[in-house]
Amino acid sequence: MTTAPAVEAAPPSVQSISGGNPLQNRLLVSSVAFLRARQLHCGSRPRVEADGHKTTHLAVLEVLADTISWSVPGPVEPA
Repeated sequence: MTTAPAVEAAPPSVQSISGGNPLQNRLLVSSVAFLRARQLHCGSRPRVEADGHKTTHLAVLEVLADTISWSVPGPVEPA
């Protein structure tokens, strides 16, 4: 019996025009989308067509479509 070699999925890589930082992993995408979903839930207007989607799905669509600005802070230096 032979086993197929493991295929590793490449992480999503979305280049942000506004922030200049690439969204290179799922954790970063989900973190940015979570913060945006919270904004949408509190009443912010969606920047993509809502089409009946929930706020969490809208937030992910906005992050992947690069319609929101975001930035990654640099490392904190000890005092």
